[in-house]
Amino acid sequence: MNMRATSILLLLFAAHFAEAQDTTVAHRKFEQYVHVGMNLGALAPVPLPNNIRRIDGWAPQFSPAIAYEMTYRINEKWLVGAAAKLEYKGMTVKDSVAYLHTIITVVDNGQVTNFEGDFTGTNETKANNGYVTFPINAVFDPGRSWRFKLGFYLSFLFDPKFEGTVSNGYIRNGNSLGEKVQISEASFDFKNQLRTFDAGLQGGAAYRLNRNFAIEGNLNWGLRPAFPPSFTGIGFDMYNIFFTLGASYRIR
Repeated sequence: MNMRATSILLLLFAAHFAEAQDTTVAHRKFEQYVHVGMNLGALAPVPLPNNIRRIDGWAPQFSPAIAYEMTYRINEKWLVGAAAKLEYKGMTVKDSVAYLHTIITVVDNGQVTNFEGDFTGTNETKANNGYVTFPINAVFDPGRSWRFKLGFYLSFLFDPKFEGTVSNGYIRNGNSLGEKVQISEASFDFKNQLRTFDAGLQGGAAYRLNRNFAIEGNLNWGLRPAFPPSFTGIGFDMYNIFFTLGASYRIR
């Protein structure tokens, strides 16, 4: 092999080695993930008001979540991450209530009557709201199997659902001293009154199964009431409190 050929081979090897080093550094600084999971929780008051006397049942709605995340490594153990997530947050809750202020619709022989007042009896609520969410996190990576994150999120509602029924009770029309009206069954639908913007805190952990796959759990706690103060259909504030259980795959 002549000197020219040897020089060319050495230059090619050096260029390949430099590219590999740059790629390694890039991978160390930036990582990209796809997350999939299910949201389990409730749109709930904090604390539980006295009007809710007993929780008779709870069930999750089909509430999937999928996200793309990018992280940037600040040093060996700390990163920052940002993500874009499409998710639903939903539940079905059945409870016994007393003097719960609400707005209901009664249909009797084709005649529709609306009541606003204090209801006592059985309430069943179904909610499943679709959000586009943007989480921002500080990530702690101790270099072992675990990874931890803590941050906040901003969410924008695009598919609202909040409806239900009341039954086996009565409503005091107007207020707790109003006319007593027996209710065998009535309905409500408050989806158009939901706020279109939510914000809150989140934190969680991931356990690596191998270099690319991990299982994870994240708690998302809303700080903004789901309904505005002007809304009188529910007599207390409600917040999105959900736990996301899922998995992640590192794509780069």
